[in-house]
Amino acid sequence: MAKVHANWHEDVFFGIHYDLHASADDTVLGKELTAEHLRERLDRVRPDWIQCDCKGHAGYTSWPTQVGSTSPGVVKDALRITRDVTKELGIRLGMHYSGVWDTRAVELHPEWGRIDAKGERSPHMTCRMSGYTDELLIPQMLELVEKYDVDGFWVDGENWASAPCWCEKCQAEFTRRTGIKDIPAEAGQANWDAWLAFHRDLFIEHVTRYAEAVHAKKPECLICSNWMYTVRQPEPVRCPVDYLSGDYDWRWGVYRAAVEGRVLDSRGLPWDLMAWGFTKGGEMDGTPPWVEKTATHLCQEVCEVVALGGAVMVYNLPQRTGWLTGWHQDLLGEVARFCRARQDVCFKSHTRSEAAVLHLADHYYAHNDPLYNYGEAVRPIEGALHVLLETQRSTDILLQEHLDRLDRYKLVVAPEQTRLSKETLAALETFARNGGFVIASGDHLARECSELVGVVADGDPLRRESSRKKDSIFYLPVDGRAVGTGGPWKPVRPAKGTEVLCCLMEEQESEKDTTDWPAVTRRKVGRGAVIAIHGPVFRDYFVGHYPLLRRFVAKLIDGQPIDWTVTAQGPSWLEIVVREKDERLLVNLVNRGAGETLYPNRLIIEQLPAIPNVTIRIRRESPPRQVDLAPDHMPVEWRFADGVLTVEVPLVHIHNILVVQ
Repeated sequence: MAKVHANWHEDVFFGIHYDLHASADDTVLGKELTAEHLRERLDRVRPDWIQCDCKGHAGYTSWPTQVGSTSPGVVKDALRITRDVTKELGIRLGMHYSGVWDTRAVELHPEWGRIDAKGERSPHMTCRMSGYTDELLIPQMLELVEKYDVDGFWVDGENWASAPCWCEKCQAEFTRRTGIKDIPAEAGQANWDAWLAFHRDLFIEHVTRYAEAVHAKKPECLICSNWMYTVRQPEPVRCPVDYLSGDYDWRWGVYRAAVEGRVLDSRGLPWDLMAWGFTKGGEMDGTPPWVEKTATHLCQEVCEVVALGGAVMVYNLPQRTGWLTGWHQDLLGEVARFCRARQDVCFKSHTRSEAAVLHLADHYYAHNDPLYNYGEAVRPIEGALHVLLETQRSTDILLQEHLDRLDRYKLVVAPEQTRLSKETLAALETFARNGGFVIASGDHLARECSELVGVVADGDPLRRESSRKKDSIFYLPVDGRAVGTGGPWKPVRPAKGTEVLCCLMEEQESEKDTTDWPAVTRRKVGRGAVIAIHGPVFRDYFVGHYPLLRRFVAKLIDGQPIDWTVTAQGPSWLEIVVREKDERLLVNLVNRGAGETLYPNRLIIEQLPAIPNVTIRIRRESPPRQVDLAPDHMPVEWRFADGVLTVEVPLVHIHNILVVQ
């Protein structure tokens, strides 16, 4: 969406997110914050922008508002100090503001609360047809602009805190817009899809109203709704938001960065992702307490974003008094220096990936946790992405609106994506006919797109007798061994021109346990092919990351005549991200390993052993002028013969970039 005002987020690279979520129980907010203290602490990190708390989920403000409810714990106006110091230092200041989630607002205005299908009112989440947005949220935002001249809003608790509302106003408006009088109460009932689409429209309208109100007051004040237009909201951009962002999980954050960063990179808007600087075992509200991550751990999390060309934020908790813990800022400074060393090479680079995973809105919204939460709908997408990354295939995420970009790729994976539209099927057919290779998976393929995959359904989902019960567990052959996979698996018959690549096994000895049920088929199409896996292998890979299942998919890919531009040899924890910038080819080498065994009760990486002896091969027409290894621009050994540049990288630490020009 075109903007008529300057967008400062286009040029910021490293930021810090400070938030408190002020509450009714606070007593010392701002007590210890001084301009001198803040100036000294920020100088240790030197961020381009920061975000600080103004109103969290509890709904109380940490500044003396004239509109809503100020926390009784505000001793000193910390926001005034923060605004003055950031202006002095030339640091942009954004506001952490909780949007849909506002407990205090619902307490004071029960009629603003969302009603669930059982008629129960949420004590925390507001209704989009209530007066909340226009009577509280927008006036508070305008107050912040007028009083503190803030530079932006990062609105939290938004799409991920949203759900359908069954209040009288929402039901009446749904009927007015659609003409539908029968209001569904749950999935599977008539009009459920329309009911959810209506509420997604209401959310879009909510964000649009406050964005336009703020832009009218101060055009250069930027608006971001946290997690909007990310994996959890994959439809086309319709809101006048200025940039996109999200704070990924407090644990295992690198996995969230991998999938979300690729969606954000495709959107054409400035973007960042935020790593939590702290983590914990157990549940978020339980024991033990939060602890800071190591610098090594944080650098591994943020380098995924850096490699993808995005901007980085790190979330740090101030003390309730506003005091910024010194050693926390020193740790942030170390992470900032790690990122800055890579900024010139990586920031605002562009993808040169040759593999893509489809993330289709029609499928996602039919299977996710409405309105915008993942549920299990994203598991196959992440499983497919992980398989490709762990076999050193630089990979993008491709949204439904971006099917016109298919010709940029050589391999496209549709992992258990249902509801494939006629346009999508036609695009995949054309892609294959022009020399591309499609891998599709799922038991639905024979029912929903039999012509594309070249098979017909041949009965009900398969079942077999196991030692415990009738189930759908089968095995796939891999290098003389077998790997188990769950169901459902669909029995199919190949049509003319379609070959069977392998069959299911009932047990794990191929000589006696192989069945006649095709597991994988291949239909040749023009210069390419469509490979169909008739069960949920990518869901299974996400759940277990079994090495033999990864090997099974890798062999399918290796069996196709794909002339990759960039290939790499390394262990599964070596990820490559191929980008370009300023006529330089960038092969990001990301070390996703760990020196210790990680599990739910051991979350923090203390050591990250370097990956030795990585070989990169790049097809090109002529020898390069220069090859080095960033960020230190160290020379590396290379040779060029028969149109292939071969580079030997002795060690990959956390993140190195092979720069070819």
